[in-house]
Amino acid sequence: MSESLRSSRRVAVLGAGLSGLRAASELARMGHQVRLYEARDAVGGRARGEWRAGHWLDGAWPVLGGRDLELARFAREQGVGDLVSPLRPVQTTLLRGGEAHPVEGLHLRGAARIPGPTLRERAKLLRWARLMSRYAPVLHADQPERAAALDDRSIADHVELYFGRGALEFWLAPEVQGLFGDSVADLSRVALLQHVRSCGLGEKRPGLPGLPRRPLLELAQATAESLDVARGVMIMRIDEQPAGGFELEVSKTDGSTSRVEYEAVIVALGAAEAARVGRTLLTSAERDFLGEVRERPVLTLAVALEGVHTGLPQEIRIPRREDSAISSLVVEPGQSGGRAPDGRSQMVMRARDGFAAGWSDMASDVVTKNLLSSLELARPGTGERVLTTHLGRGAQALFEVGHYRRLARFARVQEDRRSLGRRLYWCGDYLSGPSFEAATRSGLRAARSLLSDWRAEGAS
Repeated sequence: MSESLRSSRRVAVLGAGLSGLRAASELARMGHQVRLYEARDAVGGRARGEWRAGHWLDGAWPVLGGRDLELARFAREQGVGDLVSPLRPVQTTLLRGGEAHPVEGLHLRGAARIPGPTLRERAKLLRWARLMSRYAPVLHADQPERAAALDDRSIADHVELYFGRGALEFWLAPEVQGLFGDSVADLSRVALLQHVRSCGLGEKRPGLPGLPRRPLLELAQATAESLDVARGVMIMRIDEQPAGGFELEVSKTDGSTSRVEYEAVIVALGAAEAARVGRTLLTSAERDFLGEVRERPVLTLAVALEGVHTGLPQEIRIPRREDSAISSLVVEPGQSGGRAPDGRSQMVMRARDGFAAGWSDMASDVVTKNLLSSLELARPGTGERVLTTHLGRGAQALFEVGHYRRLARFARVQEDRRSLGRRLYWCGDYLSGPSFEAATRSGLRAARSLLSDWRAEGAS
């Protein structure tokens, strides 16, 4: 395909979270004409938050993985690589009986020393290497659906079977709850296996967790600066044209509507929104898949604090038996030029799934008050140091048992549609995982699939 033909391709990307931004930037880098549509006034998706009292208060769980390589590469391409390379190291601790115990759950020797599991359960850790070598061939960060054959057990069933209830409660359930939530009886074991594979749990050099040096929103903003972004614009529907390509019905904030044509569309929206905008051209299998994606509310509370927290940032994981409304929290001491000012500190906490489900419709001040009460129980004396707060409300796909099998069927439908010439692609958290790394990979996968199809057209 000639450069002139390549550059003439017009692509619409719907949604300016990290998935959509990554897809748009890759296509623009290859010379295509890309327009990014965002219903809100600001880009960034879950990376959004706000500055208050000199603190950056996240709207979502902020801890990144030490092996988030695609996210780091994306940041370097946008000239903000120092955001995540290197990460600010986070020390992992487990709260038991009101005391925080440092743990090293990514190393098996460290996992064997976590308080809680019995001696017999600790001995079962010897099974880890054999199990992971068995599963490794189907665990792919870019194609999570390849592990569909393992999508037959929950995390709870899997861990209790191979490692015991103590390992579930004090090691692996806390390991995933910051990202996936704490409903381990519903979550697929594939979610756990993908997560531990991504961070290198049990390997000689696991990827230790960390915090970005500055707000991750800077990556989204830096990417958007080089793109054509339409903000505050709602896509009402996508219609497939008889001669190929698509027509988008676009609604602006002033109530006016227009129609715009594109040769290809990438939908980087949540499952429900994706189903809405694509309703006129979805196959029954696609409609079924998008309708079956379960979402659950997610509540996070960021808290700016007076006073200094000494030492490294900490991720404090709270087992279910502690009966707290909080599942995990991060304590971050300030530093010059960072997310919190030098001489102060801040926290971000994630509410338990049960609390989020029961309180998500409550007024923000009521939810904040209750989470601060739980924080005071977990960290006595914190309440009197609070300067300001930011409540993050969102929804997250539930990677329940069966989700990855449905993903595999959806992927097969996409291959079929692509082979017939339909240039409509999907990316987002529900297809990949709840981490920023997974979102970035999903957007890149969609862009590369489109580029591959166009190259194949040019060669035929």
